[in-house]
Amino acid sequence: METRKAMDRDLSRQPARVRRRVLLGAAIAAVASSPVFAACRPVRVLFVCPAGSVKSAIARESLKRRVADQGLKVSVASRGVHPEDHVSPALAASLKADGIDPAAEPLRALAQADITGADVVIAFDEASDVPALRSARAWKTPSWNSDYAVAKADLDGRLTGLLAELRTRAAQPCGAK
Repeated sequence: METRKAMDRDLSRQPARVRRRVLLGAAIAAVASSPVFAACRPVRVLFVCPAGSVKSAIARESLKRRVADQGLKVSVASRGVHPEDHVSPALAASLKADGIDPAAEPLRALAQADITGADVVIAFDEASDVPALRSARAWKTPSWNSDYAVAKADLDGRLTGLLAELRTRAAQPCGAK
């Protein structure tokens, strides 16, 4: 308390412009630290596929690129129900040509905490049959190993829709659903 009084006395001895700056700085700091105006945390998107190495990993890397291009605050992760590398040499070559590296992050097994911590969960194909993923969005998609061009176009369309939703969420005040 004594320190506060001393600070007020010292401030009162300062020119008016200095007092205004100090008070304005304090007001800005108070508003910025308020829960209402605190920075929103990124929306968390989780992609899950049976093996975790193809569809979910490609979707993760593709979405990360697109949200960065649009300046959106989004955290993107991918998991596999039963992690296993299913990237064929032909698929790896096609992805490399498109600048996509599904191995940019380690292959990880799905855990309940991943689901609980995500705002949007998307389960590819049979992964949507896993009991823990029954409330996830089910994306039935073409095989990347069998038909790259069709799978790429399908994912692009789905991500375009997801990005529209993410932009809408970003325009809402923090805490709004």
